[in-house]
Amino acid sequence: MTSSHTPPDIAFGEFEQSDSHLQRKIGLWQLIAIAVTVQIGASWLLAPLATAGLAGPAAIVTWIFGGIVFTIMAIPWLEASTALPRTGISVRGPQFTHGSLLSWMNGWGYMIACITLPPIEALAALTYLGGQFPNLHLLHVVDGVTMLTWPNGIVGAAGLIALFFVLNVFGVKVLAKTSAWLSLWKIVIPIAVAILLFTAFKSENVTQYGGFAPLGTSAIFHAMTAGGVVFAFNAIRVIADFGGESENPRKHLPIAIVVGGLIIPLVIYLTLQIGFLGVMDWSSLGLAPGDWAGLSESNWAASPLVDALAVAGFAWFGTILLMDAVAAPAVTGLTFAGISGRTTYANSVNGSLPTIFQRLNRFGVPWVAMTLCAVVSLLFLFPAPSWYQMVGLVSTALIVSYLMGSPLVMVLRRTAPELTRPIRLPAAGFVCGFAHAASLLVIYFAGWWTLTNLLTIFFFALPISAAYIGPRLGWFGHAAGYTIAITFTAVWVVLAWAGGWILTVGTTKRADSLDDWTFIGLFVAVVFATLAVLWVASNADGRKQVAASVWLPVSLLVAMVASYITDTTNGHEKVFGDLWTALMVFAAGLASAVWATRSGFATEEILDVLRSEEALARSRDERSENAESRRDHQV
Repeated sequence: MTSSHTPPDIAFGEFEQSDSHLQRKIGLWQLIAIAVTVQIGASWLLAPLATAGLAGPAAIVTWIFGGIVFTIMAIPWLEASTALPRTGISVRGPQFTHGSLLSWMNGWGYMIACITLPPIEALAALTYLGGQFPNLHLLHVVDGVTMLTWPNGIVGAAGLIALFFVLNVFGVKVLAKTSAWLSLWKIVIPIAVAILLFTAFKSENVTQYGGFAPLGTSAIFHAMTAGGVVFAFNAIRVIADFGGESENPRKHLPIAIVVGGLIIPLVIYLTLQIGFLGVMDWSSLGLAPGDWAGLSESNWAASPLVDALAVAGFAWFGTILLMDAVAAPAVTGLTFAGISGRTTYANSVNGSLPTIFQRLNRFGVPWVAMTLCAVVSLLFLFPAPSWYQMVGLVSTALIVSYLMGSPLVMVLRRTAPELTRPIRLPAAGFVCGFAHAASLLVIYFAGWWTLTNLLTIFFFALPISAAYIGPRLGWFGHAAGYTIAITFTAVWVVLAWAGGWILTVGTTKRADSLDDWTFIGLFVAVVFATLAVLWVASNADGRKQVAASVWLPVSLLVAMVASYITDTTNGHEKVFGDLWTALMVFAAGLASAVWATRSGFATEEILDVLRSEEALARSRDERSENAESRRDHQV
C-alpha cells in the first residue's frame, strides 16, 4: 500500500493505513538537527563539573566510554529502523515480532517518558531564568527541592508547553526548520565556550593533583551514571521515531543517528570537558588543589561554565551562556513534545490505544495525539516535591526501549528473512547480544530508588492491557478484563505505598514500611501473578502473546534486585561488590537476549508487511516490463 507521500520502495501493511498520509518532508540535515537537539539539553552546562568531581581528569575517558557504550546499544536500530522506517518505530517495533502485550508494555513506558520530558525541560529553562532573575518569582524551595511557584512559575511553564504544542501541530516542516536553526545555536555556543576555555588551558590540572585518575579507575565507570554521561547520550536513537516523515529514511536515518546522535554530541561534550579541566582554578573554586570530590560543593557548583569563562578572562560571554541555558532545554522540550505525540500515534497504530489518536490534520501531524500529550504534560507541573522527583525519574524509562532493538533484529532475521534490509549487520547475533546486555546494564546503573519508582509506574501497563487490549483482541471478555485490572491496581497501589519507597522526597524510605526483602518478594510475586492470570484467562492467541512478553518483566526485575544488593542508602550495606554485580547483570542481559529472540514469532503484522512488499515488487516489475515494452515498440 503506497501513496503520493510514500517512497516507492517502502511497503506498509493494511493495519498501517494512516501512515500513508504522513508527510515526508524532513531532510537529512533537518534529521541531524533534531538528533542534536534531543542529545544536547541543559546537561552540558553542569556535566563537566559533575563528571570531574567524580572521576577527576579521567572524566575524559568516561565520556569516550559512554559514547562507545551507547553506540553499541544503538547499532541494532540501524538495521531495524531502515528495514521498518515507521513513525514511532521505538514503540511499534515489538508489534512485528512479539505481539501486542510486549508492544504495549514498551510503548507505555516510552510514551510516559516522552510526555514528562517537555515539562522537565520547561522547568529547567525557568530554573536558570529564575535563578538569575529572582525578582520574577518563578522558583521556591520546598523540602530541599526547587519548584515552580504559583502562579508565575507554573503559568510560565504552561506557556512553554503550549508553545511546543503549537509549533508541532503546524507540521513537521515547521518543527524541522525550527529545530535546524535552534540546533545550530546549540552547536555553536558550546563549541565557542570550549574554544574560549582552551585559551587559558593549564596542563597541570590534568597531570598533577593526584594524577590522571586520582579517584581510581572504578570512578570512571561510576561517573557514567552519577555524572550524567548516561543521560547525555540516552536519546541517541530517538531520531528513528521520525522514520515515517523522513524524505529518504533508509538512507538518511543511519547518517542522522551516527552524525547527529553520536559524533556531534560526543565532540561537544568531550571538548567542553577537556577545556573545563584545563581552566579550573582551585583558589576560585574555594578548594585545596586536588580536592576533586569537593567540586560538587565548590563556589562553581551552581554555574560552572560561567565561572570558568570568568577565570579565562571572558566573563562577558557569560551573558550569552545564560541565554543558552534557557534556550537549550526549551528546544529539547519542543522536540520531545513532537516525539511524545508520535509515540502516542504509534501506540494507536499498534491497537493499544483508540484509533482517534491516528487522526492527522492538514499538515500531516497526529493532532489528537499531540493534544492529549500536551494536556497530560500540564499535569506533571503539579506542585509537590515528591511529584517533581517522580517526573524526573520517569524520563529514564527511555532507556528501557533500548532492550527492544536486538530482539527486533534477530526475530525478523528468522521470521522475515526476505524483508528489505538496506543495512544488514555483520555478526548480528554477537552484536545484538552485546547491545542487549549493555542496555540492561545501563538500566541497572539507574539505581535502586529510581528503578523501584520507575517499575511501579511501568507495570501499570498490565492492568491497562487487561482492561482494553485483551477484550479488544478477543483474548477474554470485558468482565474478566475489568476484574483483573481493578484487582491488580488495588493490590499494586497498596503494596507500593506499604513498601515505603514510592513518592518520597530524596532517596529516603518512609518509617513503618515493609522490610525491603519482603517488599521485593511481594513486588515480584504480584507481577508474576498478574502475568499468570492474564495467561490463564486468555485464549490460545492471547497465551502466545503473553508468553512472548515475559522476558521483559523478568529482565527489569533482575536489574531492580541487582540495584538493591549494591545500594548503600538508608544505612543499607552492599551484599555484593559493584564489579561482580555488574558482571552478573551483564550475564543476565546475554541470557535475556537469547530468551527474547526465541520468544518472538511471525506476527500477523509482519506477515501483512511482507505481503505488501511482494505486491509492491510485482507492481514495480510490471512497470519496468511495460516501460521496456514501450521502448521496444518505439524502436
